[in-house]
Amino acid sequence: MIHVYVKRPHEAAFSYEVDGQGELQELVGGEIEVVVDDSLAGISLIVNEDARGVEANNFPVTSEGYLDWVYGTCVFVKEDGRSLSDEDLQLINQFLTAKV
Repeated sequence: MIHVYVKRPHEAAFSYEVDGQGELQELVGGEIEVVVDDSLAGISLIVNEDARGVEANNFPVTSEGYLDWVYGTCVFVKEDGRSLSDEDLQLINQFLTAKV
């Protein structure tokens, strides 16, 4: 099991444990895509790119200096596949507080 952090539009983020890629796909509602934000070193954002323009926008991200939006459910994961630490969760919460 891997500890991740889930953020849905218009809802508070929450901790969750997943048991593999299939469960990540269920959480985001389809095929997964990995997104990064320049300010979240070592953390990846798992999203469903097909949700773009269909589901509610969640929060903005800046990747390689370009602003974009995350649509639908987003799952924050550790880039190396390990569980998120308490420090990671604190960093993500600071990030979301500044964005949402």
